[in-house]
Amino acid sequence: MAFKPPGLVLVLAALLALAVVPGATAAPDDGTGGDPLRIALSYLSENAAEVGVTPADLDDLFVTSTVRSAHNGVTHVNLNQRYRGREVFGGHGTVSVGPDGAVVFAAGSFVARLGEDASGEAELGAIEAVEAAAEGLDLRKPADLRVLSRSAKETVVSRGGISERPFRRASAGSRRTTDGASPGS
Repeated sequence: MAFKPPGLVLVLAALLALAVVPGATAAPDDGTGGDPLRIALSYLSENAAEVGVTPADLDDLFVTSTVRSAHNGVTHVNLNQRYRGREVFGGHGTVSVGPDGAVVFAAGSFVARLGEDASGEAELGAIEAVEAAAEGLDLRKPADLRVLSRSAKETVVSRGGISERPFRRASAGSRRTTDGASPGS
């Protein structure tokens, strides 16, 4: 009887096991290479209606975070919408991808009909927004409101006799409305 070193027998047994056990060496080929972000984006593109939007509404998504759960290997990809290069506030969702590349969860509050509802113009200017807020909060009517400064990022409006500090209105981004989204100005 020929002597065989135990190491060689173990290596041969391990190679045989890998060849026989299905999926032991390869991840599923879904065309995404197993990358959770690519899988999430592909899933949303193909299943936009399941999260209440059209594929066009998801044309410009960006990642806010990607977190892999240590206990089960699921990767949670958190995404937000942009429209015309601006973040759509409240337009976010999560796609959870299992370690096998399967989507196990997808939901969110993506904003539908971005192109239809957003005119590209602000519904209210900065002064009108302060006046509307004062009315909505049952404050007295602001007096002598004026724009103190304006930049690409914000507009600063005087106190109007109703605030201790000037009002700052962010200009970058789109805000969610009851009818969809309307870019800020």
